[in-house]
Amino acid sequence: MSVMGDHGGLVTSDQEQQKWLDEASTSVKRNAFFMKKALDEDNLREALRYSAAMLGELRTSQLTPQKYFELYMQTFTELQHLEMFFKEEHKKGRQYSDLYELVQHAGYVLPRMYLLCTVGSCYIRSKETAAKDILKDLVELCKGVQHPTRGLFLRSYLCQVSRGLLPDVGSEYEGAGGDITDAVDFLLVNFTEMNKLWVRMQHQGSNRDKDRRERERQQLADLVGRNLTYASQLDGLDYKLYQGVVLPRVMEQIIQCKDNIAQQYLMQCVIQGFPDEFHVSTLDVLLGALPELQGSVKVHVILASMLDRLASYATTDESVLETYSQADAFSKLSAAATKVAQQQSEMPAGDIASMYIALLGFTGKVYPDKLDYTDKVLTECYQALQRRELSSDPRAEKQVVALLSIPLDTYDAVTVLGLHNYPSVMSLLSPPTYKQMAVTIVQSMLKAGTLVGSEAKVGMLFDFISPLVKDVPGALDHTDDEDFAEEQNLVARMVHQLRSDDPDEHFQILKTARQHFSTGGPRRVKHTLPTLAFSALQLVRVLKKRQDSGNAAETSCKTVLQFVHGIVAPLADVPVAELALQIYLQAAYSASEVAHLEMIAYEFMEQAFILYEEAIPDSKAEITALQSIVGTLHKCRVFSPENRDVLVHKATGYSAKLLKKADQCRAVCTCSHLFWQEEVSLVSNCILSAISNKIIADCLCLNEKAVT
Repeated sequence: MSVMGDHGGLVTSDQEQQKWLDEASTSVKRNAFFMKKALDEDNLREALRYSAAMLGELRTSQLTPQKYFELYMQTFTELQHLEMFFKEEHKKGRQYSDLYELVQHAGYVLPRMYLLCTVGSCYIRSKETAAKDILKDLVELCKGVQHPTRGLFLRSYLCQVSRGLLPDVGSEYEGAGGDITDAVDFLLVNFTEMNKLWVRMQHQGSNRDKDRRERERQQLADLVGRNLTYASQLDGLDYKLYQGVVLPRVMEQIIQCKDNIAQQYLMQCVIQGFPDEFHVSTLDVLLGALPELQGSVKVHVILASMLDRLASYATTDESVLETYSQADAFSKLSAAATKVAQQQSEMPAGDIASMYIALLGFTGKVYPDKLDYTDKVLTECYQALQRRELSSDPRAEKQVVALLSIPLDTYDAVTVLGLHNYPSVMSLLSPPTYKQMAVTIVQSMLKAGTLVGSEAKVGMLFDFISPLVKDVPGALDHTDDEDFAEEQNLVARMVHQLRSDDPDEHFQILKTARQHFSTGGPRRVKHTLPTLAFSALQLVRVLKKRQDSGNAAETSCKTVLQFVHGIVAPLADVPVAELALQIYLQAAYSASEVAHLEMIAYEFMEQAFILYEEAIPDSKAEITALQSIVGTLHKCRVFSPENRDVLVHKATGYSAKLLKKADQCRAVCTCSHLFWQEEVSLVSNCILSAISNKIIADCLCLNEKAVT
């Protein structure tokens, strides 16, 4: 079963391909047998006749490139016997010039050219004539084979047999046989002709076979690139010759062929094949070619390959960095990426992001101390992507996340906060991806233990992680309660990393954090505000310590405690009354025992009692809350006898109002401890002297009533 196509008019099944290959292989073996028999009999003409017949099998148009390669390798092996015979004939006195003339009598062009290449390699080794003349003759004669597949394999054979015979610097064929320019010219001419044949394959056959032709062309790519590989390995290839001859001719062929497969592959060959120091000095030429490539060429892959090589080269020697600076490498690379993004309007957003990933990776490795370079890359990436819709392109979003992750891996979180355009790039992401990126930033910060010690950078940090701190307008949050709580706990842990050695600056940081947290709504503040309150209470200790040492800060303990009062008030409305009550009590203790501010401590205790009375939901919670109140009141020694008496009687009164008598009894007994305090101060002594036997008796009577 077969249909019409471009392999001799047929597109065949694998079985038919194998059948044709077997038939051709059998013919090659048969003719090779008679060729070797004629060689043994020293019958040159018969040997040439059978070798031409053997090589005639390579004239087939029915085989795919993969099958044709198998046939080619078989004939290549058999030609080695003929080459050995030519060498023996030369030893007997026959001139290679005669053999060179003799093989040209082959009837078909293709067998004739294979025989000429075989004799020509021996001719060069004999040095009977200049190597450059034979090489030039062969490379021109090969133009007689214009079938793409046959021509590519023929020129590949010529390239292979001439390797080691080129008049390179230091070669035995240099001098009378030519010089390095002749060697370069031979390889470039052969490369140009092979590339033309390779590109021509794309335009043979119908459009429905386009995918198959492209696959076959990919299989033949190495044949074309081999010329550039050999050119890069020439000992005499210096920068002057590369810049003046090799690169211009290669780039001219790449651009003029206007074929996406050829341009993609050959640009990679140039980048990977030639030395890095050549690339640094010829950046203008290489980068200038990128916008001229076909729109379907994956320019980001080419640029990434170049950047990776240049970044690796920079790590080999410190002097390379100076070379980069002199060549203004970053500016040129950045301008090239911008130009490509602007000119290739159809380039997918994911490819643009990949291109800037490569540029950002290069910047981080080569210029780690130049944060403005990193910020510039982010700016250009944002400008290139802002006109494209990323939310409907998962691959593009994935690439943008990878781009944003590079600074986090290269620098600490505080340094990243200095990148003004980082949030802009983040804003390109869809809300769910944006939030995940914000989580990554917080996790990175916590893992590294990074401290953020300035109000400005704290504000930038909250801009970076805004989806975690407040709702995104117009976006639906489908996060379940467990995941949401986990995210908010990360933010709460982050609060402890927001601090400064300067208490005044620390207080400003806390105020900034509160400003952002207050926009999060009831669902968030119950996770974030408690941590902020306790961080402020830690600051009270620092301020008091500095005050006692005579180095008081502008911010006072009273100001911070009032700030804490403002934090706790919203928690009572969430409602998380139990949590708010506990913070009030902790603040009361700090006001009493750390700051020694009686009225502030009294206010906190009053608020705790109000919450107890109005917001505690059930009797079990009342018992727990009352125990906390009594415990805190017992430790607070700043109160005057009058204020303390009011608070103690309130606690005792609430104890007597508990629902169960057993609970009343235990609570009142607990309250009895409020009339004694161990290690009392002078104020406490006054309290004890003010307590009369009647008060104690009343408390015990109250307890007795509760029992009965």
